[in-house]
Amino acid sequence: MKTSIQALVRKLRARRGAAVLNPGETIGVAMLLSGAGGFLDAFTWLGHGGVFANAQSGNVVLLGIYAASGQWDKSLRHVPPIVAFFVGVFVAFRLRAHESRSARQRSALLSLSIEIVFLLVVAALPRNFPDIPIVLGVAFVAALQSTSFAKVEGSPYSSVMTTGNLRRTAELLFAGIFPPRDAVALHQSRIFMMVCSSFAMGACAGGLATAKLGNLSVLLPALALLLALVRCIDKRRDESSG
Repeated sequence: MKTSIQALVRKLRARRGAAVLNPGETIGVAMLLSGAGGFLDAFTWLGHGGVFANAQSGNVVLLGIYAASGQWDKSLRHVPPIVAFFVGVFVAFRLRAHESRSARQRSALLSLSIEIVFLLVVAALPRNFPDIPIVLGVAFVAALQSTSFAKVEGSPYSSVMTTGNLRRTAELLFAGIFPPRDAVALHQSRIFMMVCSSFAMGACAGGLATAKLGNLSVLLPALALLLALVRCIDKRRDESSG
């Protein structure tokens, strides 16, 4: 375990000393994206059929639990978001195939723009609109987001799920507080703590807003994503002019 942690720290040092970060890798953007991810999971769970649009591990677990008890109607409703997420990842990778670094940044911004537009459409839908199209759409755009924005300050993370981020937080915190107490790992652990906290706060906001506003509540994550998009565009402009 000590050897693996040391290897992780060496990678972090190399990344930290590398070139300027991509616009989408900054902690501010990662927090905005993670907050939106937590919100949308709460939104689909509470407002659209008790399924997760982002946390596919949760859908797989519930699919298995309901299948084991013979509740096939409940089990099968967790299949569509899994499929939609899979398709979203495939589309994102297809868009990014053989692209240059700058072209990949444009594809990431396009994916974020598609997600914002979709959420604005959802916000305009009535409360009694069928659940499946909304869940499928959210799962699809979440996959685009997760695949297009896959790093924070050079380290892999997920903006739509938190299990892996919690694991990284624990690993880095261990490397930072126990001898030889690596400062780089401790810094990275703080970053992952902030990402996890943003996801939790987004889920809390999603739970409160969905109960009161229904589909209109997705204007909040749409705003967060819009702020992330603006930050990415501004940083790209700064890099181009610098």
